[in-house]
Amino acid sequence: MNGLYLVTANSKKKLYAGTANTLAAIAPNIPLGILEAYMSAQGVPTVMIDAEAEGLSNAELANRLQQAQPDLVCVLATGANPSASTMTMVGVIDLFEQMRRVGVAAGAACVWGGHPTVLPERTLRETGADFVILGEGFDALSQLYAWRTQGGDKRQIPGLAYFENARFVQQAPPPLAALDDLPRINWDKMNPARYRAHNWHCFGEEIDQRSPYAIIWTNQGCPYPCDFCSVNNVFGQRKFRFRSMENVVAEIDDLVQNHGVRRLKILDELFAIKHPRIDQFCDLLEERGYDLDMWCFARIDSVTPQMLKRLKRVGVNWIAYGFESFDESIVASTNKRVSAQAQETIDMTREAGIHICADVIVGLWEDSVQSVRRTRDFLFKNQFEWVNVYPAFAYPGTPMYDAYLRDGVISTPTSWDAYGLYSDACEPAPTKHLSPAQVLALRDELFNDYFRSPEILRMLENTFGVKTRRHVEQMMQISLPRKLLQDDA
Repeated sequence: MNGLYLVTANSKKKLYAGTANTLAAIAPNIPLGILEAYMSAQGVPTVMIDAEAEGLSNAELANRLQQAQPDLVCVLATGANPSASTMTMVGVIDLFEQMRRVGVAAGAACVWGGHPTVLPERTLRETGADFVILGEGFDALSQLYAWRTQGGDKRQIPGLAYFENARFVQQAPPPLAALDDLPRINWDKMNPARYRAHNWHCFGEEIDQRSPYAIIWTNQGCPYPCDFCSVNNVFGQRKFRFRSMENVVAEIDDLVQNHGVRRLKILDELFAIKHPRIDQFCDLLEERGYDLDMWCFARIDSVTPQMLKRLKRVGVNWIAYGFESFDESIVASTNKRVSAQAQETIDMTREAGIHICADVIVGLWEDSVQSVRRTRDFLFKNQFEWVNVYPAFAYPGTPMYDAYLRDGVISTPTSWDAYGLYSDACEPAPTKHLSPAQVLALRDELFNDYFRSPEILRMLENTFGVKTRRHVEQMMQISLPRKLLQDDA
């Protein structure tokens, strides 16, 4: 028997359709790296396999596991953002089917992630896994490994869910870990050369140079109560926890000095905040003088002109703002509390020389054709360098999911590929005025109109050069199959 294997399933082909091969980022799975570092520090012989980064199909991964016959396999249902946990269940379920096909040892497999944490019983039934790890999973995973290899009483393991004589058992997770007590990711094992940045992050003359690439994190959780957001699922509570900036920048030192990384994503759902830690982050990086190219998330009410200028100086070249909608009544209906004007934040960001990735949602409950048009008009008016247009999904574990099920707006999902934006099975939630098919059609129309617009293409060429314009034009030749729209035709 051969220790603990931490693995991610391959969901990309199913979820990203024609964008999977060249356009979609290949992002380091940060929970995978943190869990590997923690378990190795506990003395557990640990192997991690990132199937998408290694180009492994689920069948190939299952064969590798069958040959290794680990003491314990932990499959992570997680991706580059919290909502990805639900989408990755498509690959997770398939991987367990492949594992059963080749005979990976019974009694030795568990699942971890935000989605399994909020739907543990269903996850056990759908995957056939022996256990679900609830919450962060550090104590549960280390104690489960000890139980597998040394025996003991699994009923004493915190944060574990399983069936015992056909009865569902759920044991409460322990308190959340102190973030600075967690060991840093071993980037020698994770290897940034295997990963590639988002295409828009590399706009410019280096559009074809998207590797090496890495992700860092400085906090976990979020203090805000947005109804549609699943960021706190894995933590079980709305809590905002910080990692020391000395710890963070030491990790950047490793990535720059030992792995040649320039391009970094800052994973935090909310990084740029009015807090002295942002000054500390900038102070530490200014001392080093690295030539970094970073992007991060912020709210429109969490930044100041001075902060933005400092972040630009240390290499934050892009900020992704969650505008969601440019209709204030629609934003308010989601319980997203915003205390600033979008235009003011856009102007100060541009003045700092930072590019904007505008994240908007089509399909919030009050959305109509008219409100989507207002969002469209605002996007075109401001000519953002990149736009993400998401349909609204009711993610398990969110107030939106619970309310929509209770009120009959949606039915209990029968499969999870409907949550994949680029999946042919994509089916967003309806609104008070729009069907799921209408929401999806409006989303696709808005994205296509934006990036096929001559004025937007001219802006991209003027800002980043002709290579970027040609890249976007080639990107827009890819059509997404949409079963929902075909059925609705």
